[in-house]
Formats: sequence, structure tokens, C-alpha cells
Amino acid sequence: MAYDPIYRLCRIHSCTVLNESYSMLEIIDDEIAGRCEPGNFVEIKPYKAGSVLKRLFKPISIYKVESDSIFLMIKALGRGSKELTKLNEGDMVELIAPLGNSFPMPTGKSIALVSGGIGYPPLWFLKSRLNADIKVRWFHGGACEKDIFPCDEAWTIDGSAGTKGLVTQGLVEWLKDHPCDAIYSCGPEALLKALAALCDTHNIPLYVSMEAYMACGVGVCHGCTVPIGTKENWNYLRVCKDGPVFDARDIRWELI
Repeated sequence: MAYDPIYRLCRIHSCTVLNESYSMLEIIDDEIAGRCEPGNFVEIKPYKAGSVLKRLFKPISIYKVESDSIFLMIKALGRGSKELTKLNEGDMVELIAPLGNSFPMPTGKSIALVSGGIGYPPLWFLKSRLNADIKVRWFHGGACEKDIFPCDEAWTIDGSAGTKGLVTQGLVEWLKDHPCDAIYSCGPEALLKALAALCDTHNIPLYVSMEAYMACGVGVCHGCTVPIGTKENWNYLRVCKDGPVFDARDIRWELI
């Protein structure tokens, strides 16, 4: 599908508190919902008529699409995301969507999903679109219990949920006994770097959804670039428009 995001003033259909740090927003728009693919994201900010809020749009991954509803999982981190988690049914938001590219669909029989923290939503969306005959093993990690959501194997830094340790530890053990045709991931930079090294060793394709601070979200400001290419021939591409999904083999990790 051609890159053609839509700007809308939208009304929040529902806002569900998942825990003290995470909330789920539901927005109904049949045209936008029909264009969304796993890996896409939105730019969103609260809107109040007659008031100019000095806020940048916040990039938020799409968690799922059901019929004409778009669901956004939001973690309360900074001022902007905290405002989004406080929205109520009927509140208005400015929305630009869908943005970015999408995950390539698997061609093999077995894949692994590896997410960290708020890297969970795009993989949930991807999983919902996979063919039923594809075997999936999902490893999800977080700092503590509140960062954990449904998956096959959970890891937390403090041991409050799942297994104590790094989520990559589970993947390493699993790969010893299981064939894997591709790995898909979204999460902190340190996680993606570690996975890139691991997948290089095992010769497994890795597709990553990069997290980045964005000012515009539409490729104009070039504030979210990532080095892509070979040592001899590379350039900076934009996470917001050229990504957020990249083949990890194309990323110059040593420059990040």
C-alpha cells in the first residue's frame, strides 16, 4: 500500500487502564483501520477546541485492529504519554495514521517473537495476522511484573513475574533445540543489538521495529535516523518513514 497517512480529529471510544503504567485507547475510524498493517504506528496528541497545546505528537505503535477500531497500548513515561493515559471516553485527539512500513510476513514454518517493555504491541498485531500453520514462540521481557503481558515465556529483571533475567536468555536456550526461520522483535536498543549479534551467529533473519524519539513522524525533520547499509556504502534512513521496521542485517549497529 502506498504511503498515504490520514490526519483526523478523532474521539476516544474507550480508554482501559491495564495497570498503573499501561492503558489501552480505542479509536474508531474505518478508513484508517482498513489501512493499518503490523508494524505501523500513529502520531497522536490530545486536542481541545480553542486551546493551543504546546505538545509534540507522540508516536504510538498499533496494538491491534478489530473491524473499524484501532487499539493503542500506551505506557505512561513522560509528560506527553502520561496525558494520553489520562484520556477518557469522548475526549478528542489529533491523529496521523497509519505511519511507517510494516513487518514482512513470514515465509517459513517456525518463528520467534522477542519483545521488551512497550515493544509488545506491534508483535501482538503481527501475531494476529499470521497464518495458523506457522509455529510461534513469543519471548517477552520487562523490568518488573507490570511490564508483562500474555506471551509464551516471560522474563523480568527483578524476578517479579516469569523468570528472573534477560529475555534473550530464554531465546538462546530455545534455539538449541528448535529450528527457527526468522525472528521478529521490538524493544530497547540494547535488546535489538543483542538479538542482531545472536541472529548473525545462528544465521537467522531478524526483523526489528526500531524505537526512536520523533518530532514530526512523517519524515520531514530527520530527527530519528538510523545508519543503514554496508561499511563501504551506507546512509542514514528515517525510522518514521523508511522504518520503523528494518532487516537487522542492514543496520550499522556499531554506529548506534
